[in-house]
Amino acid sequence: MRRRAGSNNDAGANTFHAESPGGLFPDRETGTEGLLPDAQSRASAIRRLLHRVDRATDRVLGSPDGRWTLASTLMTGSVVATVTWMALAATPTSSRLYEPGHEQVVVPTDLLTRLAEAASGSPAAAATAAGPVRTASLIGPPLTSPLDRLSNSPAAAPARPSNETRTLQFKGGDTIMEVLQDAGVSTEDATAVVDAMRPLFNPRNIRAGQTFEATFGPPPANVGPRPIAYTGSDASNERKLLSLSFAPSIENQITVKLTVPQGYIAETVQRKFNERYQRATAKIDSSLYLAAMRAGIPANVVVDLIRMFSYEVDFQRDVQPGDEFEVTFSHFYGEDGKVAKTGDILSASMTLSGKKHALYRFESNGEEEYFDETGQSARSMLMKTPVDGARISSRFGRRFHPVLGFTRMHKGIDFAVPTGTPVMAAGGGAVVHAAYTRGFGNLVILQHANGYQTAYGHLSRFAPGVKKGARVRQGQIVAYSGSTGISTGPHLHYEVRDNGSQVNPTNIKMANGRLLTGQERRTFLNERSRIDQLVAGLPISDKLIQAVDLREATVE
Repeated sequence: MRRRAGSNNDAGANTFHAESPGGLFPDRETGTEGLLPDAQSRASAIRRLLHRVDRATDRVLGSPDGRWTLASTLMTGSVVATVTWMALAATPTSSRLYEPGHEQVVVPTDLLTRLAEAASGSPAAAATAAGPVRTASLIGPPLTSPLDRLSNSPAAAPARPSNETRTLQFKGGDTIMEVLQDAGVSTEDATAVVDAMRPLFNPRNIRAGQTFEATFGPPPANVGPRPIAYTGSDASNERKLLSLSFAPSIENQITVKLTVPQGYIAETVQRKFNERYQRATAKIDSSLYLAAMRAGIPANVVVDLIRMFSYEVDFQRDVQPGDEFEVTFSHFYGEDGKVAKTGDILSASMTLSGKKHALYRFESNGEEEYFDETGQSARSMLMKTPVDGARISSRFGRRFHPVLGFTRMHKGIDFAVPTGTPVMAAGGGAVVHAAYTRGFGNLVILQHANGYQTAYGHLSRFAPGVKKGARVRQGQIVAYSGSTGISTGPHLHYEVRDNGSQVNPTNIKMANGRLLTGQERRTFLNERSRIDQLVAGLPISDKLIQAVDLREATVE
């Protein structure tokens, strides 16, 4: 009985257990008798599913809306697949997307050793260091190890320091030593540079606004002075002052270079110029100054022109509207074809009330002067007027003083001129006074020969270098007009004193300059003929380049 009961229980073991996954697998203890019915049952279920799919497909494809929905779905899927493929193609090959989880396995000490070998610059060492740690990527091109990327990066190779040129500008009171040291040049090198240039240029003659071109770079081999602690943009490298170049004048340029083994050596280079003459003419309607400005004549040429004729011409009384002037002067052109400087006047003439006055440049006794057609020097002891184009606002004699309010003696001539008009020395001599006074404001007094003095009052400022005890030349700019002191407006007060007493400047009879004679006169006449022929072959221009205002002109 007990055995039959067990037999009944075992018979139930041939059935499929509900606990089996989905009831699809027979119990391990069952035989293979139940597999065929199960397979048939599954096949029947698959046929029913395919039949339902077939009927659903017929319903979808049987209507226009269904067919359109299927087509649009397929198109959307193809677009998505295309965009995904393009995005994967654009991904860099070194992206982590293509790399395995662990690119390399290297002991840290070994890695440091390989890095040191690669940094030594040996290609073989670098190859040996990089080789063992390469790994293949899963897809895409071969991957590089961190050691490869580090050794091949631009930062791995030390960059050779290049030269750098800086512009050093001087301010008032600066010295060459101070400017060089501020730029990082050592005291030793700065002293050597100054000593090298001293035979060619006095360092004390440096002026405010002067610029130097300084070149810094790696020091040459076997150079004695130590490298400088450079203060420029690349302060990490040792730098030295390799060269220093500047132009003390338009005509020459000085360059100090660092050489081996001599150290710093200075040399000067004379610039080459091409001299060309220009001929300009204009009619005077109000003043020589305004006519020259409209003609485009350079300001310094205008100053020289006024100075040339100021011994003979009273620009207040002798010049009338309709008078003419002509001037021939030179321009010096550099190698770049640009005007580098303006030269001296070769010849000039003024036609006043129909009478022509001509002057020619001629060197006599080692000094250039201007002579008339007969060989008479244009110079006299005093110029007739120290300014050009000025209207006489008050003459010499008794007058009612506009500020003080009573009549008194006016012991000079007042010229109404704009503030800043150059005032020229009427004659050569020494400065005995250049300071502020209560009545005349800024006042300059010059001592001339034979007991004569000239005074210039109400000045706005003094010219550079004009101080008590200084020597000035005839025609040199000594000051600029203004309205300082007791004054109602901008003007120049001009006095001539004979042994301490004021005299009327318009009544003074000054001796004429010397007259050339003998062989010197014959040489002058030949030079005059040459100049006339040269001027006759030049085109006449009534409008040259734009001129600078006369008040900005500087004449030494």
